[in-house]
Amino acid sequence: MTNWYNFPSQIGYAPTSEGVYLLGDQSEVVIYAGRADSIRERLSTHPDPKNPCLGRKVIKYFAYEETSNSEVREQGLIDHYNPECNRE
Repeated sequence: MTNWYNFPSQIGYAPTSEGVYLLGDQSEVVIYAGRADSIRERLSTHPDPKNPCLGRKVIKYFAYEETSNSEVREQGLIDHYNPECNRE
């Protein structure tokens, strides 16, 4: 998950398959890790109005990884990056 893409202009690069994704700020610092059945569709709903932290952030980048083990992988990413917007 090292390839960062501009948000939201490059969402079309994200797959429509299941996987995990990262949202980053202007310095590519991970601010949120998530999972979705369709990565592209889920990214198109961000920033998430139900998440007060994401509502306050400017999302500049995203990264993704296609995986059928997305729940376990998402938790691993949260543990690794400890993103601010996953803490609330």
